[in-house]
Amino acid sequence: MTTFKTWKEKPTELEVQNVVEDFFAYLKKGELDNAKNSVDHLYDDWEESIHVIWRDHYLIHETAQDESFEGREWINNLEWTQNLGILDDFMWGEEKGSSRYLDVSVTYMEEPSGFAAQFYLVKNDDHYVVKRGLIDMA
Repeated sequence: MTTFKTWKEKPTELEVQNVVEDFFAYLKKGELDNAKNSVDHLYDDWEESIHVIWRDHYLIHETAQDESFEGREWINNLEWTQNLGILDDFMWGEEKGSSRYLDVSVTYMEEPSGFAAQFYLVKNDDHYVVKRGLIDMA
């Protein structure tokens, strides 16, 4: 099982971007547990986030028997995740103090989807970690 990476020293932007690319590589393969565990999370909304991605990407192109979160169609057949990706447009920013974050554009069927994923570089005690923020309409 994948676990998220920690650094004693502040990682480079490239190292953080590699973690984000790995996160999306796991998503694309339908390996949701590995994707989830490859980063830390700011919010306890993992399944809700995956459902939103499915609803706002897959359902534009396909019809589902049950579009609801409770119906679990979005997680019972993960073939749709093969169409997920990201652009090489990592946008770095600074937030109050020394907190760094990056946004990356999400693609579906190799086209920009209008969604962005946000990740934070956070220092916890004596190490740095990458935390997933929101994945939502940009």
